[in-house]
Amino acid sequence: MYNVFIVEDDKKIRDELEIFLRNNGYNVTTISDFNDVVEKVINSKIDLLLLDINLPQNDGYFICKQIRKKSDVPIIIVTSKNSDIDELMSINFGADDFITKPYNLQILLARMESLLKRANKDTK
Repeated sequence: MYNVFIVEDDKKIRDELEIFLRNNGYNVTTISDFNDVVEKVINSKIDLLLLDINLPQNDGYFICKQIRKKSDVPIIIVTSKNSDIDELMSINFGADDFITKPYNLQILLARMESLLKRANKDTK
């Protein structure tokens, strides 16, 4: 069973994602306090990070860049920002994939599974 960490400040979206992923066999960690996000992610034993860009305290770009300095954990940016520059910045800061809201949960799940396979994980 894979461990997914969700960094999303919109409670409704966070809760929806958590329920969906748990129902699809994932262990899920979420946060509602956005202080020290980088440390929380780094100190968690996770297989994949779902990261929003628009967050309180530090934005997702900063968090992605800081995590990449310490970890190769797969990162998917899940955001309402949908410009080419947002996608380019996300990839340049170390994200592995970029998906815009609103998104199809099945497509997000397929992208997660593909990324986990590429990260040399056993599919479960």
